[in-house]
Amino acid sequence: MICRSDLRPVLTLLAIMLLSTMAAAAPQPSPLDAVINALARGDGIAAEARARAAREAGIPDIELNAYFGEAALQQGRLADARRWLAPGAFSDASFESGFHALARLEMQQGNFPAAARAFDKVLSRGRGSAQLWVDIGRMRYRSGEQSLAFSAATRALERDPNDPRALEFRGQLARDAEGLKAALSWFERGVEAQPEDMGLLGEYAATLGELGRNADMLVVARKMVQIDRTHPRAYFLQAVLAGRTGHDDLARRLLLKTGESYQELPAVILLGSALELRSGNPAQAIELLDPLVRRQPDNRVATLLLARALLASGEANELLARFRYLADRPDASPYELTLVGRALEHSGQRKDAAAYLDRAAAGPQRVLVALAVPRGDDLAPILFGTGPIPMGVMEVRQRAGRGEDGSALDQARQLVKSFPASGDVAELAGDAALMAGRAPEALAHYEDAAAIRRNWALVERMATAYREQRRDDAAALVLSDFLRQNPREAQAAAMLARIAASQREWDRAAGLLRYAMQLERAGADSRLFADLAVAELQTGQKDQAVRLARRAYALQRTNGRLSLIYGRALQNASNSQRAALLLAKANSIGKLAEPVSD
Repeated sequence: MICRSDLRPVLTLLAIMLLSTMAAAAPQPSPLDAVINALARGDGIAAEARARAAREAGIPDIELNAYFGEAALQQGRLADARRWLAPGAFSDASFESGFHALARLEMQQGNFPAAARAFDKVLSRGRGSAQLWVDIGRMRYRSGEQSLAFSAATRALERDPNDPRALEFRGQLARDAEGLKAALSWFERGVEAQPEDMGLLGEYAATLGELGRNADMLVVARKMVQIDRTHPRAYFLQAVLAGRTGHDDLARRLLLKTGESYQELPAVILLGSALELRSGNPAQAIELLDPLVRRQPDNRVATLLLARALLASGEANELLARFRYLADRPDASPYELTLVGRALEHSGQRKDAAAYLDRAAAGPQRVLVALAVPRGDDLAPILFGTGPIPMGVMEVRQRAGRGEDGSALDQARQLVKSFPASGDVAELAGDAALMAGRAPEALAHYEDAAAIRRNWALVERMATAYREQRRDDAAALVLSDFLRQNPREAQAAAMLARIAASQREWDRAAGLLRYAMQLERAGADSRLFADLAVAELQTGQKDQAVRLARRAYALQRTNGRLSLIYGRALQNASNSQRAALLLAKANSIGKLAEPVSD
């Protein structure tokens, strides 16, 4: 035999000695490396423990201050973090880490000028890392210099094309400025480079969901659970999907798995309250929503959900006291008007209720109103924040709210000169110009804003400005581009359909309206039913037109336009007696508007 039994003990001993020698020769991480590795994992508690051990081993504070500060920052102990970081007593080796952590601390507390100074300290010693430029970009975005955030993202990717945070940030910017499909390509690139990065996977899954790719979203969310069963976002994403598909009990169970760290997030509160409302628990929904609305009084979605919950729980008087001002605005939505109208009915004020319900029945009004502070200037810092940009925005909106359109526009122009990199200011200037009847100027500002954040509210105003100049083709192009990137935006499809209808392109109008109806499902309103009824009638689908017109009319029987459309649909279907009654009713109401209009 090659290996005789009497040699085996010797060989075993040699193997053990060899392994011991190799282990001894393997480099051991230094105490500082152990601290840095823990911080890189996001484990602030472990990093602090290792920093204390390094200190006890004789490493001086100047080598450790940066790491103690960053560890405290990761744990949310901001006062302790400031104690370590604010003096700036860092060694050459920890200089970048220390001032980078200080900049993040200042950002977290809203001290953007101080954050910029800390970033400048780092850049005075070099070109900066990808992580540094990502945080510079986020600071610029949050401080109102949104266009400069793009250049920071570009620099981050130049430093490291595969850095997960740089790819994540660039994808988020693309989602704002270009749309969901553009963002998806960045997140796909990031996941390919860093397949187990939870931040990238979360953004990727969320974007898939917004695009309606629910099965793909679920695959990614489940992969996140496989990687880290304790990560709350993986469960939250699945809860959103379950709620979206009507599996409310499953959505609740998944929300419970997100843990305490997620319970105060607005998105989690909104989902939880919507589930409670759907399950007939308005009191529980109020308990969730009320603190959020008090913290974020300008959160329109939370406000409307709370108003709905108050009405459902019989708290009509509180609804009126807190939210009646929303329905008093000329641009109030039919939903807001209906909520206030029903609340007035519940409180016995039927005459006042009728005025709001009549406005709701008339359908949405194309009125642009800048947001004014409704209940006193003392709320301005809460609604708008502090600092030169938010306070300037507040002043413009207050002037516009008082009907001082010319003065508001002058103030907005000054803001644009002072803050040319702010998308928020550009959008506000567009609003002010449009309200002052200067559509070409409004469009110029809107284009600047859209290069940074092209959401539906902005695109709708851009299309409105084009249509006011009788440039329907340009409006249609803006809407088509937006819908291509954001294919689940039902309102964009509906507005595009109405432009097609105004040009008598009935087949295209009908197709777009059917698509919008499919997206809206249970949320479709009377106007959408009515417009599709007209389009179906124009394309020869008489029975379908009658069915849709009947549904629209059932929702708002006092609306003259809906009576007219239902009457014409019945007339074309040879139901002349019923048609005559409806046409007479429409004539008596005096709402003989075009069947499809804006």
